[in-house]
Amino acid sequence: MSSSDSALETKARRAFTVDVEDWYHGIELPQSSWIGKDNRLDRGLDKILELLEKLNIKATFFVMGAVALSNPKSVKKIARLGHEIGSHTMYHEKIYDLTPQIFLEQEKQCKKILEDLTESTVIGFRAPYFSITSKSLWALEILKGLGYEYDSSISPVQTWRYGIPGVKPGIYQLESGLIEFTPSIGNFRSHTYGLGGAYFRLYPYQLTKSAFLRLQVKGNPAMFYIHPWELDYGHPFIKMEARAFITHYSNLKKTSRKLERLFSDFSFETASQIIESAKFNKNISKLDLSKDIET
Repeated sequence: MSSSDSALETKARRAFTVDVEDWYHGIELPQSSWIGKDNRLDRGLDKILELLEKLNIKATFFVMGAVALSNPKSVKKIARLGHEIGSHTMYHEKIYDLTPQIFLEQEKQCKKILEDLTESTVIGFRAPYFSITSKSLWALEILKGLGYEYDSSISPVQTWRYGIPGVKPGIYQLESGLIEFTPSIGNFRSHTYGLGGAYFRLYPYQLTKSAFLRLQVKGNPAMFYIHPWELDYGHPFIKMEARAFITHYSNLKKTSRKLERLFSDFSFETASQIIESAKFNKNISKLDLSKDIET
């Protein structure tokens, strides 16, 4: 890291987050087809944990309830190493495809599984595919009622799967009482991209780095996200529509090397640590999602 980059390092803080799901959870297969699929979670998860431990970085892991049931030792290991555990729903279904009652029942179950397994309170939540959109804002009240303190499911980037028009990245107080810590974004010319996931694999590393540096200059908090299967380039191929296939399978062999570069350039911590700092410094503005935020 150059001396100029080192000086910028003190101006902003970054959360490193992991959506803990196996390779077949992220490609929209029905639950009935999960039976018999190779459990490969630890192949990518162990690589992430080794990198974090080597650099003494604590991160936030949003864990599926189904994964906690099938891989309890792995989830206990995450907690034992001092990382934060959050929820990634029970079965990795898009929130807007569920009814409020089903979501409530499943999320209550997921939270209990994670808390019993890790012997810690789970206060953070992230929806699969960032699927709290204008069609599923009802989920925020349910999360608050279940005892969650923050959400990280509202994407400032719009795709065919997710996004709410007009939401800017940052940390907000919502009408529900929850804190919202959105994923971060970068901009290149007229194109907006997320910091993590398929964007990290598909785009040149310099775009991620330059976005983080711009956030540092502004003193804004940032969030990066990744999945364990993105470090497991040997997982099976499944036929699907072209855009989903590209975002899931492209450049998997480059993920580990890019992560090493990322960790050499920037420091990271948990989402909760950054939220607590924002609360202490009164750096949280209100976001009213009932209004037309596009304007």
